[in-house]
Amino acid sequence: MMNLKEPVKLLVVEDREGFASLVRVMLEDLGISDIQMAKTFDEAWQLFQDQPPSICLVDIDLDGGEKNGILLVEKIRQTHPDLPVIYLTANYTEDYYEQCKHTRPSSFMNKELSRLKLYQAIELALLQSKQGSSIGAATSVIYPSPPAPVPYLANNQLFFKVGDLYKNIPIKEIGFFYANEKMTFARVDKRNFPTNVQLKTLEDELFPKFLRIHKSYLVNVDFIQSINTKEDKIELQGEHLPIGYSHRKSFLEQLKLLK
Repeated sequence: MMNLKEPVKLLVVEDREGFASLVRVMLEDLGISDIQMAKTFDEAWQLFQDQPPSICLVDIDLDGGEKNGILLVEKIRQTHPDLPVIYLTANYTEDYYEQCKHTRPSSFMNKELSRLKLYQAIELALLQSKQGSSIGAATSVIYPSPPAPVPYLANNQLFFKVGDLYKNIPIKEIGFFYANEKMTFARVDKRNFPTNVQLKTLEDELFPKFLRIHKSYLVNVDFIQSINTKEDKIELQGEHLPIGYSHRKSFLEQLKLLK
């Protein structure tokens, strides 16, 4: 079961009751019990002043008017400039990013949530707050030390820990994941990005874009160049990867093989 390593006081600002209830259930499943819920700008601001949280999840479109989530975070930043904030939105656009970036959010999440995505977003936000780092800054270091934590999955991107920063890697650029001892690596061209996340977790999150072919390999189907069913191998990015016996049937059934 996924649980955060430290107590968290969390403020959720969401005006849709059904979605707010879903978020609460997911948070409680993650072991978070200190949760405050607000439906309006004024209610959220009052709760924030009375009992400041350690992290906020804020709906951008709050109230559907001028008193939206962005304005709320602007007020929060006046007294708590480094508080982790995760924006929630059903319709994330570039325009939203331009409107929000001055409030320095930890991340954006669409409302197609899962427990894993929520867990990773919260954990990443807390890590950023402690380290004072920002997502997506450039660096030439590929292998971090100590080993990388869970990457954050957002829409069609993964954020990998690289040194003291998190590097944005579009999922479509990842050829495959492979397991080596206790670590998992994402292969992007000839570079490897490490993570503690198990292949099984990535398989569940990235299906059907990525398929398991072996206990040690999860591959991007768009990168497959050829499949040798006689030798049980695939060619991908110029490399030949084995197809494991226990994964062979399910892997081949997912593909449209013309005979």
